[in-house]
Amino acid sequence: MTCCEMSLSLPGHSRDTTLKITYTIPDGVQGKDHPNPGSAFQGGTFHAFLPLNEMTLQLSPSLKQAFDQGLTFCVRAEDAGDKVAWGHIPHKTSIEGGKSRYGYPDSGYLKCLKDSLKHLNVKEGYKKENK
Repeated sequence: MTCCEMSLSLPGHSRDTTLKITYTIPDGVQGKDHPNPGSAFQGGTFHAFLPLNEMTLQLSPSLKQAFDQGLTFCVRAEDAGDKVAWGHIPHKTSIEGGKSRYGYPDSGYLKCLKDSLKHLNVKEGYKKENK
C-alpha cells in the first residue's frame, strides 16, 4: 500500500488536494479462508482516491491496518479463474462520476468509510511495528 498526493481536487472537496492510494497484490496461492484453498489466484493493482483533509489523515492509519490485516481485499471465485477483488471496506476508485460510479461527489462517503472500519474493529491511530 503506497500513498501519494495529487494536486487536483475531487468534486465536492474543492479546498483539498487528493490522496491516491495504490494497492499492489501479487498473484498467489489461496489459503484456508479462501474459496479454493491451494489453488492459484490472480492479483492486481488497485487505486483509490480520498480528499486530503483532517478526517482522511485520521483514517489513513486505519486503512493501513485494515490492509495489513487482510480486510481490504478478498479472493473471488470466477469462471475465468479466481482473482483478488475489493472486500467490505468501501473505496472510491474514480475521481468523478458520483456515488453510482464509485467516484465523487459523494457527501456521505467519509462517514461510511469510518463506520465500515469501526464495524470491522479496525482501531484508529494504528501503526504497524517493523520487525
